[in-house]
Amino acid sequence: MRFIGPTCYLALSMLISGSITIGMAFVTNARQLIIVRFFLGVAEAGYFAGIITYFSLWYCKKEQTMRMAILCAAVPAAGGIDGILTYGISHMQGIGGLNSWQWTFLLEGLPIIPLGVLVYVLLDKIPNAVQWLSNIEKQLLTNLLRDDTGVADSEPIPKTRISWRQVRYVFIDWQIYLYSMIAGGILAALKSLITLLPTLFETTGYTKTETHLMTTLPYAVACVCALLVGYSSSHRNEHGYHLLFCLSIALLGFILMFTLSNQGKVVMCISSTVSCCGVLSALSLPLSWLTNNIGGHTKRSMAISFVMGIGQIGGICMPLIYRDVDKPTYRRGHAICSGLIAVSMAATIILLICLMKENNRRTNLSPEEYTREATIKEPCDRHPDVRYSL
Repeated sequence: MRFIGPTCYLALSMLISGSITIGMAFVTNARQLIIVRFFLGVAEAGYFAGIITYFSLWYCKKEQTMRMAILCAAVPAAGGIDGILTYGISHMQGIGGLNSWQWTFLLEGLPIIPLGVLVYVLLDKIPNAVQWLSNIEKQLLTNLLRDDTGVADSEPIPKTRISWRQVRYVFIDWQIYLYSMIAGGILAALKSLITLLPTLFETTGYTKTETHLMTTLPYAVACVCALLVGYSSSHRNEHGYHLLFCLSIALLGFILMFTLSNQGKVVMCISSTVSCCGVLSALSLPLSWLTNNIGGHTKRSMAISFVMGIGQIGGICMPLIYRDVDKPTYRRGHAICSGLIAVSMAATIILLICLMKENNRRTNLSPEEYTREATIKEPCDRHPDVRYSL
């Protein structure tokens, strides 16, 4: 993104991933599927992090929270639509000589390609380049963004180059590791829910076709909750306590799934909906919190990628903690997810306390200490004038 620009990168990622998704419809064995899935992962690896980075280039810090909430609300919205789409595709078996699973890849991959073209045509790299703003509006937006970031984003290098000093900052910044722990717990629970939800409904007596429709309800409620939490967090410019609240709801949902796993359809529907609401509402908060607090264009981009990359390790946990031998209750998996959510909550509390103390320390610096810290080359968010949002 730093070299070719965010617009070109995002468009290219969509074009390639859409093409590979279509190609998955024509694999004939497991080896081909694994190879194609690998390249799909390569194409999509930086896409979500790229969107978050793109938001940070266009919106003031307070505005980013709601935008990211809308982005993350697309996850449950897509899950609900996917359930309905899968239900419909299950009746397409044999049409055009294709199996229903082949139609799934075709219908999900085809729209991505024209969307990638639209991204390249309609989105601009930087605010100064947009065609639909007057020169006065461009200057106003540029000034707003510059004043919002302040000294945290001041860089002595061109914006098309990488600051290796800031890359090093990412790996020695303690708060980025806490963000990674938070994201890891959330993504582990999220990927477990997305993958397992149809199976959970199936174990309560629904047919395979009905389960796809039943998953729509938890996703629909979670989408609304994610938007409400994002609005509240953006309006109050607060992240930590909102995140703790969402994680508490997620923890409650998994505890209900653990203790009431064999109590029937209604209980499973309610407990899974509670879990989805908590996890999906929490998804955007550590990302917007990160972009609000991390300064420097290179450092912020690397930090987003680092946190998302480490967080994806949570996805590896799913097939290890939810095993076939635990059917139909999956209590072991629910208990482990509860523990991972609890770890995310603990990391959130530690991060809140540490940021409060750091803000207080910078407020009470002596003139000599202030001068010493202010003269650090490319200080980014370590500059003594920067205050972390909570």
